[in-house]
Amino acid sequence: MNTTLRSSDSVGTPGRGLQLHTLRDSPDSLPEIIHQVADVGYDGVEFAGRFLQADPHAVRSVLTEHNIEPIAAHVDLHHLESNAEAIVDRCLAAGCSRVIVPHVGNGYFRTTDRAASTAKRLNEVADRLAVDGIEFGLHTTRGMFLPVLDRFGLGVPSRIPLPMNGWSFIADAIGTATRIDEFAIQTHTGFGTLLTEMTDQIEFEVDIGWVAAAGFDPGTVFDLLGDRLFSIHIADVALTRRFPPAFRSVAPGDGIVDLPAALRAARQSDASWLVFEDDDPTDLQLSVARGIDILSQDSDRW
Repeated sequence: MNTTLRSSDSVGTPGRGLQLHTLRDSPDSLPEIIHQVADVGYDGVEFAGRFLQADPHAVRSVLTEHNIEPIAAHVDLHHLESNAEAIVDRCLAAGCSRVIVPHVGNGYFRTTDRAASTAKRLNEVADRLAVDGIEFGLHTTRGMFLPVLDRFGLGVPSRIPLPMNGWSFIADAIGTATRIDEFAIQTHTGFGTLLTEMTDQIEFEVDIGWVAAAGFDPGTVFDLLGDRLFSIHIADVALTRRFPPAFRSVAPGDGIVDLPAALRAARQSDASWLVFEDDDPTDLQLSVARGIDILSQDSDRW
């Protein structure tokens, strides 16, 4: 593989990856898509849903042909818990040695106990995957950075059943009224509970768009994670409603993220990979080309 890339055991320039969810609407097969991504100049690809249906041997063949690194496969937590063996077999056949959970619902971080219970589930999955040499990571979401209700004297109300947007509304109100700084991240959010309760073998993939949506500087999160930071999603979101806050994904550079600052911090972090993701591209080819340009050029240009 490309010796200029970083791995969890080496230090160097972060690899330039593409989250293939960006190309989920492409009519081409996964091997054909990997071929196209290689031609653009990416060093690696991160698999999404289509990976679970593709022929893993064909995928491995095209990765090897183009010297493309399989960064990780995004797989839902429930799928991993119910069918880990099939996921492991598919990853090993494709030559992919890492699985990342892309999304855990906001409700799993409503209270400290719920966040701790989520951490326990993730630890169990990590232990299972480790048996076969598969590393494990977690993609960050905005919900992880919302205040946990029991840390603000709301222990009893936090146990009252509420719709998902009900508890999120309360958490957003607390976050608006109470400044949660970088120190409070560790004591007053679900993310902080994960840092304490999850085994160190679980790494993080930080999505800078959703970190910014939670009101935090991505660089602060990079620093908190240190060598537990595996990869960084270069993504972005736009505010669609002020209160309770609502966001939608947009092309990196078109939303609320300070992209030059985030790129500078990312390149100074311990991340092995910078992974471009455009959740809703209007032009697939243009988005992929723009991604490699962003990842390849000096951050002061943006």
